[in-house]
Amino acid sequence: MWASKRPGPPAGGHQKKLIIKGLRSVPTLPATYKADTLARLQSAVQAIQTSQSTPQGFEELYRDCESLCLHKFGSDIYAMLQGELDRHAQQQLQSINAQPVDSSTDTAVLEQVQKFWTAYIQQLGMIKCVFLYLDRTYVLQTANTASLWSMGLSAVRRFLIDTDMKSRLIRLIIGEITKERNGKAVDRAMLLSLINMFVELGLYLPFFMPSFIEATHEYYQRESRRLVGSLVPTTVTPRAQTGASSGPMDVPQYLVHVKHRLDEESQRASNYLGDGCKTALLSTAQAELVEKHTDRLLSFSFDAMADAHMLADLANLFMLLNAVNRLDALKKHWASYIKKTGLRLVQAPELDITLVTELLALKQRLDIILSKSFRNNASLMYTLSESFGEFINTRRNKPAQLVAKFIDQCLRSGSKITTDDDLDKLLDRVLVLFRFIQGKDMFEAYYKRDMAKRLLYNKSVSVDAERMMLQRLKTECGAGFTKQLEGMYRDMEISDDITAKFIDLQQAQPTEDIGFHAKVLTLASWPTYEPLGLVVPRQVEQAQDSFFQFYGSKHKGRNLQWQHGLATCILSVNFDEGPKDLALTVVQGTVMLQFTQNDELTYTQIRNNTGLEDIELQRILQSLACGKHRVLTKEPKGRDIAITDKFVFNAQFKSPLVRIKISQILVKEDDKEDKDVEEHVQQDRMLNIDAALIRIMKARKTAEHSALMTDLVNQLKFSTSSAEVKERLDILIERDYMKRDESDQAVYHYVA
Repeated sequence: MWASKRPGPPAGGHQKKLIIKGLRSVPTLPATYKADTLARLQSAVQAIQTSQSTPQGFEELYRDCESLCLHKFGSDIYAMLQGELDRHAQQQLQSINAQPVDSSTDTAVLEQVQKFWTAYIQQLGMIKCVFLYLDRTYVLQTANTASLWSMGLSAVRRFLIDTDMKSRLIRLIIGEITKERNGKAVDRAMLLSLINMFVELGLYLPFFMPSFIEATHEYYQRESRRLVGSLVPTTVTPRAQTGASSGPMDVPQYLVHVKHRLDEESQRASNYLGDGCKTALLSTAQAELVEKHTDRLLSFSFDAMADAHMLADLANLFMLLNAVNRLDALKKHWASYIKKTGLRLVQAPELDITLVTELLALKQRLDIILSKSFRNNASLMYTLSESFGEFINTRRNKPAQLVAKFIDQCLRSGSKITTDDDLDKLLDRVLVLFRFIQGKDMFEAYYKRDMAKRLLYNKSVSVDAERMMLQRLKTECGAGFTKQLEGMYRDMEISDDITAKFIDLQQAQPTEDIGFHAKVLTLASWPTYEPLGLVVPRQVEQAQDSFFQFYGSKHKGRNLQWQHGLATCILSVNFDEGPKDLALTVVQGTVMLQFTQNDELTYTQIRNNTGLEDIELQRILQSLACGKHRVLTKEPKGRDIAITDKFVFNAQFKSPLVRIKISQILVKEDDKEDKDVEEHVQQDRMLNIDAALIRIMKARKTAEHSALMTDLVNQLKFSTSSAEVKERLDILIERDYMKRDESDQAVYHYVA
């Protein structure tokens, strides 16, 4: 190019113009320019690959590459580079792979490959910088042409795939990992570099991963078979395990070992294997160490671990089984353990005295296992409730009776529970047992009987505690369940008001005050009591008549029936030692008052004077003459009462107490009361079955036996047997409420 400036116009005229003209000829390249430049670039590449300095600087080499590209020689540069990279990779790797296959040289081979790869990547980066212009022009503009970086990686990849070196490296890397699993130290940095090489070359997922996972499977298969096959019985305090052990383990130790193995594999994946294989690696280890041996691990030690309350070990078991989706097996053994443990308690009559306490302790222990070891898993929580309810009802009616008695002991004055908070907590726990009981009508009958005694004898620990317990039962079972129980409370409150008015009336009259108090009970709300034929003392009879007249004047048309068997009294007696107050039942007091005029009476005289039957009188005399406090003496001496015995007032009776409570002989009577309660409830149940059957048949008109049984079970609030239902069906058929089908005896028709 050249430029000339023409003479411009004189000053004051037009401006001058600049005209640019092209060269008259295009310059040509020297004949050897391409070859010489390629030779310089090739020499520079070889110098970089041998870690030597290049004759030219990188900037000058970059310009040489740029110049060749501008003159359309990019393909020649690309071909030269590809040849050099292939030659160098093949030369270096072939030299390493030529070493003999020997365990003594395995680590050296890996170290040499790591050294080669580290240098190769660094060299490839330098080559890329020199030929950056080629990478940004020719490579981008030419279809199906790999970048310089990809071309360099392909050189190594082709050699590894085309030879046996790939398989050899995979085997050696897995060998190093196996060494680490066996507790030996390995070069993790070297393994990380080699794993990264496989990732960069695209060999990790298709080649390394399958081989490594298969090796892991085989390794843990051998280890688990060896350890599980030599398991020993579970000990209460397992020793910690931190790695593979050559000695036998119990299951808790094995679980700790498995957990440690999984932690190792997780760290191994994070350190050098890569997170991409972590899931498959842990799944393989879990399958071999846990999943395939789940049934043996559970059957061999679950019961022992639960009995010993080994919370940490049970937590390990839950975590491992949850990871392999085998909670179904744990659920099965959890249910079996609960049932077996509970049945050992419920089916042992000798444990009845402490059964509720034992059940509360068992439930608390199971709840702790569920919360701390099983993380309140919903499925296992349901299994606990289902299994607990199943075993507690195997002994029909008895748990209901014992739970009611336990609550009675808690609410009765003299209980060992010291604070209201402790009482509330205990009652809440007992209420959990109550929820499992199917025969709540039986519980209601026993609770009603015991509550009546607490109210009548003023034995409740507190009015608030009684009301709170009623509120709990009302919340749990509804207002209908506690209607009669609340009626008993109302009767006691009304009776106190009536008695207060009666006492005020008596004080205004010149009558003998014997401290008479009466409680008026509504027959429908209270338990049924048999009236006792007793000839009461004259003073008591007068007080009864006065109260009867007073009550009749207030409430017309009501009938009062005295229940002397429930009454109590305080009798002041003068002994040689001094006066004593005896806390007695009215029946005991009536017998004692027979000795007011005569110090000695025969059995027959006492029976005629009191009107008591022999069974009741013998029990009363036994408590007064043969018990702990013998205010009467018997002739002849002995524990049994005969109709020929004589009884003498024991004036020489001594006691450090001023007020003495003489208890009745209640053992046999309690058994009779229990039997009466059960019979009464059973009668009510039969009536409920009849009513339910009639309701169902009235709605269905015709029903098959199995469908009728299904509907019946859904309507009843208690369990019943097929024999009982069959008996009630026969009775209803006899009474013409229904009839059997003539052609099919299993089908019933309602008779309108």
